[in-house]
Amino acid sequence: MEDNSTNIIPESFDEFLNPEPETSHDNKSEKETLEERFARERTAWVGKIKAMSAKLSKTLLVAELMTEIYTERQIALEYYHYIISLLVKVNKSYNKSYSEKYKFYSYQSQERFPNEASKNIRILAELADLKEKREILDNHSKFMDGTVKTLDNIIFGMKTRVDVEQIARGK
Repeated sequence: MEDNSTNIIPESFDEFLNPEPETSHDNKSEKETLEERFARERTAWVGKIKAMSAKLSKTLLVAELMTEIYTERQIALEYYHYIISLLVKVNKSYNKSYSEKYKFYSYQSQERFPNEASKNIRILAELADLKEKREILDNHSKFMDGTVKTLDNIIFGMKTRVDVEQIARGK
């Protein structure tokens, strides 16, 4: 029951960390943005969770659900840690860039700022794209963490579902 059209774990995020100029045909961009990609992935995960929840209501499908849910949980967990590793890299890049720009505007630039706040605002404006990527990754990592917790709740619910079924059968 594997759907290759919505591959959750990407092969590489190099294009995310080092974006290339977008190419376009007929004035339309064919490159999917990070926000679009994550929105698509969230929709796919929501669909998977709904399908697994529906299987939980049918006693005969619980055995199939057990196999499926442990596989999906592992995929979600690995993907969550992958997103966190990307977030660490982006944070490192952001901090390094901020430090370099701060040093430049403090000691090398001919431009003078009336106070530290105005210098900070200028640096943050220059790093807006990197900060946006950082926030998008952070948001998606929180979603994936919640997804893993939801899968854990379904796993817990499976035992409860089986217990309820046994009680209903008088065992």
